[in-house]
Amino acid sequence: MLRRVIAFGFAAVACAANAEEGAPRYRLQVGQELIYEGSSQFQYEHGSHGTTDRTTLWVTRENGDGSWHVVAHNESAFRQSFGKDEKLSGPEHKTEAFDAFDVFPDGRIGGLPEDYRGRHLARLFFKLPADAAARAGWEVEEEEGDKSVYRLAPANDPASGKWVFEKTEKGIMHEVYLSASQAVIHFDAARGLVTKVESESSQGYGFVGKGAGLTELKSATLKDSAWIAQLAQEADALAQAKAAVRDAYASLEEGAKPEDASAAAEKALRDGRQKVKLPVVDAQFEAQLAQLTESVKYFAERKKEEEEVLNKAAAQWGTTDLDGKKHALDDYRGKVIVLDFWYRGCGWCIKAMPQIKQVVDHFRDRPVAVLGMNTDRKEEDARFVTDKVKLNYPTLKAEGLPEKYKVRGFPTLVVIDQKGVVRALHVGYSPKLREKVIKTIDGLLAADR
Repeated sequence: MLRRVIAFGFAAVACAANAEEGAPRYRLQVGQELIYEGSSQFQYEHGSHGTTDRTTLWVTRENGDGSWHVVAHNESAFRQSFGKDEKLSGPEHKTEAFDAFDVFPDGRIGGLPEDYRGRHLARLFFKLPADAAARAGWEVEEEEGDKSVYRLAPANDPASGKWVFEKTEKGIMHEVYLSASQAVIHFDAARGLVTKVESESSQGYGFVGKGAGLTELKSATLKDSAWIAQLAQEADALAQAKAAVRDAYASLEEGAKPEDASAAAEKALRDGRQKVKLPVVDAQFEAQLAQLTESVKYFAERKKEEEEVLNKAAAQWGTTDLDGKKHALDDYRGKVIVLDFWYRGCGWCIKAMPQIKQVVDHFRDRPVAVLGMNTDRKEEDARFVTDKVKLNYPTLKAEGLPEKYKVRGFPTLVVIDQKGVVRALHVGYSPKLREKVIKTIDGLLAADR
């Protein structure tokens, strides 16, 4: 779901000629508006779910490093049906994402947004081959050890300027959920654009089934330069306001009063909104204000629950690991203890595990114990994950234990100091989870000197 505009004429002829001689490259142009539309459907034993979406990309400037700054807006709708005849249908769930990033000619992305939806906006830009003879394929390292493997498809025809790539996703998430994801990417070298993406997916755990999707470039046009300049200015204003909101959330995590954090974030949003005239950007400010209200409410409720746990003696427990060895909280007295609550069906839990493994390595030979607290009812699910992820810390059977620490979201990491007092709770996945946990542990180790 992308839209792009390219000036044709001599430049386009040169691009077409170059397609046979060299590797394909994105050829964006300031002022372009690219619109991609797509849909996908996944069928499983007792139902199905499907998504339709539309992504609009605006190229707002060319950077000094050769990349282009792109503002992106996605609107998607998700619907799920149940039953063998799929007569039972759930409500349509609509979401939006709006953010900006930089795109290099070879498909590299710079300045990715921090939140998941924002990062997902760049999904229609693919890493292109280094040269025209890359038939052996090429790989791209993604987050948390995942990677994308590319190769030129049999239908590839660079002489005509039409390139076709096949992309296969690999990583621990696919191994844990017995899933596969492939895409066929059609790239027009003369225009420097992806024109179509055909996808297939399958999963063997949880929602067991198969799916397919199609995304196509629907239009590529040039917007008025004054409008693009206005969009660039307003998108920057939104980015600044969202940074203030992230700072507010960070202060809430560090223990700030919800009313103080929300006041600063709300002021940043309202001040930024006064600079906005374009409806598409104004709608993002409105959505951010609504989300801020809900998030602060959630933080306030969570803070109230956490007060029953934080800075209090950790609840006692005794259990066994997957090999039947007994473990109890008191066994680790004198160490900083990290309890990682997870289960196989929690994708964010699995995604966080590589970072937690890095925490274990960071504190090796120091008085720190990291314990996986698994809540799966089937031991085989827990063991499957520990084997696939190659966890370097013990996995304990923890069914019934999350309630002792007021855990209501997964993953949750409970950090207990050397005297058995709960000092921190890290809830949810974050690309910076490793840094946050290490900072917490370092503080507790330093205080014990």
